[in-house]
Amino acid sequence: MKPTFRSIRSMLAYTTPAAWLTSIYLTISILWILLSDGLAYEISNGNNELLRQLQSQKGLFFVILTSALIYYMSNRFYLKLKRSFHRYEGLEANYYALHEATREGIFDCDLETMKAKLNKKMQFFLPGSKIEIEDFWETYKKRVAPGDMKRLVKEFEEVIASTRNSWQTEYRLLGEDNLYYTVISGMYIIRNPKDNKALRLVGAIQDVSDLRNLQAEYYNEQINYKQKIATSIIEAQETEKNRWAEELHDNVCQLLSVAKLNLSAIDMMPASTEILTNEAKKLVIESISEIRQLSASIKPPSFEDNLLVESIETLTADISRVQQINFHIESAGLDESKLSDAHMLLIYRVVQEQLTNITKYSQADAVRIRLSNNGDVVNIEITDNGRGFDAEKVKNGLGLRNIQSRLQVYKGKMKISSVPGNGCSLRAVFNVRNAV
Repeated sequence: MKPTFRSIRSMLAYTTPAAWLTSIYLTISILWILLSDGLAYEISNGNNELLRQLQSQKGLFFVILTSALIYYMSNRFYLKLKRSFHRYEGLEANYYALHEATREGIFDCDLETMKAKLNKKMQFFLPGSKIEIEDFWETYKKRVAPGDMKRLVKEFEEVIASTRNSWQTEYRLLGEDNLYYTVISGMYIIRNPKDNKALRLVGAIQDVSDLRNLQAEYYNEQINYKQKIATSIIEAQETEKNRWAEELHDNVCQLLSVAKLNLSAIDMMPASTEILTNEAKKLVIESISEIRQLSASIKPPSFEDNLLVESIETLTADISRVQQINFHIESAGLDESKLSDAHMLLIYRVVQEQLTNITKYSQADAVRIRLSNNGDVVNIEITDNGRGFDAEKVKNGLGLRNIQSRLQVYKGKMKISSVPGNGCSLRAVFNVRNAV
C-alpha cells in the first residue's frame, strides 16, 4: 500500500521535536561526511595549502552550521510551543468561565488517572471536593441512588467498551443537603484516534427534579380530573335514569292506571261499555305516545342519516306539537364537516337538556338557538323569553349540572344569564381538541 500525502502529513504531525532535531542532525552529518571532502577539493582548486587549511577548519564549519540549524529549529519549536501554551491558557480560562456561568454541574475526567475537574455546581453533588478530585468515578458512584447504581455502572462500562462518543442517561444523585435529585447526565467520550481507547470523559449534570415533580403533579391532576369526569358522568346517568323513572311513573303509569279503572268499570256499568272502552283506548294511545317521546329523548340521533341541524329541528318540532313555542334556529356559522359524531352528539344533548329545562320551568313561547364554530371552538347559545330566574340560586340545578357534566368531557365552559321576569340565556363553549 503506497503512502499518501495525507498519511505522511499525519505521521509527521505526531513526530516529537526531539525526533525532528535528531533527524536533522543525522541528515546534516551524513551529508557533511559525504560531500565535505569533495567540496574542499573544489574550493582549493589544486592549492594544497588551502586544502590543508580547509580540512583543518572543516569540523568548525560543521559545528557552526549544525548549531545554527539546530538553533533555528529549536526556536521554531519554542515559538510554536509558546503559542500552544497561550492557546491552552485561553482555552482553560474559557473553560473555567463556562464552568462558573453554567447552571449545570460540569466535570472533566481523565479516564487513565481518574482525576477530574469540577465546577461549583458539580461540587454540590460531591461535597467536600475541590476543583480537582482524585478517584472520581468511585467517589461519584457512592453519590448515586442505590436503585440506579447497577444500571448506571452497566451503562458506563458498555459505553467505554464501545466506539460511541456520547452518552445520556437519567438517575438520582445525592446532593449536599442529603436529598436525592433527579438529574439528566449528558457525557462525551474523547478517544484515541489510533486504537479508539477512551481517554477522557466530559459531562454535564442537569437537575430536572422540579420538572419531574411538576410532571408527576400534572399526571396526578389528570387522573383526578378524569375521576371527577367519570363521577360526573355516572351521576348524570343516574339522574337521567331517575328522570325516566319519574316520567314513566308520573305520566305513563297514571295514564295506564286510569285506563285500567275504565276497563274495570265496564262490569259495573254495562250501559257505558262503549264510552269506557273508547276512553281506555285514548289513554292507551296517549301512553304509547308518551313512551315514544321518552324513547326518542333517550336514543341519540343518527348523524349518518341526518345533519345535526336537522336533528335539532326534529327535536323542536316534537316539542312544538305539545307546547306552543316558536323556535328559531341560526346555524349559518356552523360547519358540520369539522365536527365528529361525538362533537355533534354533545351539541345535541346540550340543546336537548336546555330545551327540557325551558319546557318544564320557563313558560316561554319563543326560543332562539344559535350554533357556530370558529376553527376548533364551538359556540352554543340558547335564549328564551320565559319568566327567568335568579341564576345564583339555581346555578347548580339538575338540568344545568347535566350540561356541565357533558361539557367537562371537552373541558368546556357554560355561562347562564337570567333575571326573574326577563328570560334566560345559556352559552356553552368547548374546543373539539380538548377531549379528556
